[in-house]
Amino acid sequence: MPCVSWRRSVLKRLRKKIRHSLGGIVLYGILLPIRLLPLNLLLWGGRCIGHLAYYVDRKHRGIGLKNIEMALGKGKTPRELKRIIKENYCHIAQSGFEMIRALEYGKRYAHLLAIEGKENLDRALAKGKGAIGIMGHIGNITLLLRKIANEGYPASVIAKDTKDERVSRLMQELRDRSNIGTVPPKPKSLVAKRALTSLKKGELLIIPIDQNAGKEGVFVDFFGRLASTPAGPVIFAQRTGAPLVPMYIIREGRKRHRLIIEPEVPLVNTENKEEDLITNTQRLTRIIERYVRKYPSQWWWMHNRWKSKPAQKQENEKMGKWESGKKN
Repeated sequence: MPCVSWRRSVLKRLRKKIRHSLGGIVLYGILLPIRLLPLNLLLWGGRCIGHLAYYVDRKHRGIGLKNIEMALGKGKTPRELKRIIKENYCHIAQSGFEMIRALEYGKRYAHLLAIEGKENLDRALAKGKGAIGIMGHIGNITLLLRKIANEGYPASVIAKDTKDERVSRLMQELRDRSNIGTVPPKPKSLVAKRALTSLKKGELLIIPIDQNAGKEGVFVDFFGRLASTPAGPVIFAQRTGAPLVPMYIIREGRKRHRLIIEPEVPLVNTENKEEDLITNTQRLTRIIERYVRKYPSQWWWMHNRWKSKPAQKQENEKMGKWESGKKN
């Protein structure tokens, strides 16, 4: 029996490794034609691939439908939710093609990337303490970084590698060639050191906060359920005084994108630092939720956002406070 169990474990790891590597192999196999084909044709092909993936990828389609039903099910019919997820697959496929062509968005396709609210970021950076850009996985975040680079802002992003090393290397190459620094999310001591150094230099530090943060996150309400959320942005802001500036990029039509930079979100500061951490993280999460509701087909629904679970007592207490706050 131990021998059988060992073989199953080895086969499971092997299948997992092959699955994670497949995306990178396919990606590198189509790099050349992607770089040669017209953008219009690529985006049309992306929609075709997205439609196909929706029907083939049963696992992630199921995760996406479960998540969107939980989050938006009260206001939409099952048919509408399926349509949003199908469109989401098309958006992701198109974003993958655009990622490979991202460098051209500073030259050939610069006119397809608009920016709104640039003055908000300028005003935040003028304080001389750097700025913390808060973003979610909405729209094409590779093009968000590209637009920041195009505008001449010195910036770094806290970004974790994908499970496929080839894809990670490609994304790192794109960031390097766009002059966007990368801060790996681990180890924590190194993250804090590099992030604080970036802010002391007066740079923009971009941090996504809409993915599961596990045991290291704080639990805040996201679409009516507690979700473990990165606390780093608020902690860095508390330590340095760096302004918190939400920013999102939205796909507009077939080819165009708009980077939206919102005004600084002021920190709530009281004598209770632990409550302040939760309160401020909740305020940032509310902004992300607002954008997801407005552009549901452009958020990463296939991620298991609510994977981590708080203790039941903690969940009851926090949800009770939020319900009480809503009534008042």
